[in-house]
Amino acid sequence: MGEETAKDNCIFPKCPKCGKGYLLPFSYKEDVFEKWKCSNDECGYTVQKRERRN
Repeated sequence: MGEETAKDNCIFPKCPKCGKGYLLPFSYKEDVFEKWKCSNDECGYTVQKRERRN
């Protein structure tokens, strides 16, 4: 089995912006699944689970 097979079995969703990376949970002083960040360093796309209230 090659490296490509392992990538195809990733449990995380593909990045909708670049299509190369995966959306991974990213935590910074908040719920671990609050923010998701693309694993592709060139992309840097982030998704937040809910809007922040001021």
